[in-house]
Amino acid sequence: MGENGAGKSTLIKCLTGIYEYDGGEIRMEGTEGNLSIHSTQEAQKKGIATVYQEVNLCPDLSVAENLFIGRKPKTKLGFIDWKAMNRMS
Repeated sequence: MGENGAGKSTLIKCLTGIYEYDGGEIRMEGTEGNLSIHSTQEAQKKGIATVYQEVNLCPDLSVAENLFIGRKPKTKLGFIDWKAMNRMS
């Protein structure tokens, strides 16, 4: 959806909190005003994540485990909520 150097990757990195942008506005339905994202964790809490075209998967993990690397849902006791993870994947 754009030529090389058009800024596609930079936009994605701004949306996912890898880069902080220094101009313009990002708006998201359901939020008020300019969307401000300062970290990847903050982006994930706001429902923003990226699925990269070229992915290095962990072959010993399930599809659900690969999708939730670093953000597995937990039970009230702090254990991995396998049912929730499989339902959401």
